[in-house]
Amino acid sequence: MHITHCPQCETAFKVSPQQLELAKGWVRCGRCAHVFEAALHFETPPDIPAPPLASADAPSLFRAAMAPVVAANEIKPPSSPKSAESTDDEHASLPLSWLLGAGVLVLLLLLQFVIAQRNWLAAEEPALRPVLSALCACEVTWPREPEAVLIESSSFTESPQGGFTVQLRLKNTQHHPVAMPALELSLTDLQDQVLVRRVFTAEELSGKDHVQALRDVRSTLNFDLDEKVSQRITGFRAFVFYP
Repeated sequence: MHITHCPQCETAFKVSPQQLELAKGWVRCGRCAHVFEAALHFETPPDIPAPPLASADAPSLFRAAMAPVVAANEIKPPSSPKSAESTDDEHASLPLSWLLGAGVLVLLLLLQFVIAQRNWLAAEEPALRPVLSALCACEVTWPREPEAVLIESSSFTESPQGGFTVQLRLKNTQHHPVAMPALELSLTDLQDQVLVRRVFTAEELSGKDHVQALRDVRSTLNFDLDEKVSQRITGFRAFVFYP
C-alpha cells in the first residue's frame, strides 16, 4: 500500500499496487477530480522500492475503473504533534490545579474549625493553649457549656445573726474543665411572685474561673435584705448561666 498526494489540492490517498497496475499508474483525486501520475507524488520510505512508471494510455481506463476506489481511500492529514502535546499538557495540568485548590480549601476549613473550637480544644488538651492563642491572636478561655454545670443541691436560710445565706453545690458533668457560670437568685413570696432578683458573678461564687472535669464546687453566699421585704420571703429560685 502506498500514499500519494494530489499535486493540485495536496490531498493524500492510499493506493495499492493492484490499483496502479489496473489504471496503468494513473489516479484521480476524489476531492478536486484532478488526474495525475501517482508514482510521481509517492511518500515512499527509503527501504521500499518505487513501483513501475505509469503508462501514457491509462487516464481514460482509470476514469472508468479506478476513480471510485481511490477516492474512497482518502486520508485525512495528520494532526500537528505540537498541538496534540499542548492539549495533553493542558489536560494533565488541570487535575493538579484542582488538587491544590481543594487542599487550600480543606486547610482553610480546618483552620476555621480550630479557631471556633479553640476553648474546647484547650480544655481537652491544655498543652495546646499557647499554640491556639498564637494561631488566632486572641485569648483562649475555658469553654462555656451551660448544660454541663448542674446545681446538685441548694439551700436558703435566714441567719440568727441577721441576713440570709444561700448554699450551693455545682457540678461539672463534662470530662473536661468548663468556665465557672454566673448565678441568678430570685426570692419569692407566698404567691410565688419575685420580690428580689440578684445576679452573682462567677468571681462571687468561687475564687476560680473554671470547674474541673467531673468535679463539684461548693459556694456560700451571704447578704442582707430590707426588713419589710425579708418578712414576705417564703421561697427562692436559682439557676446558672453564662452572661
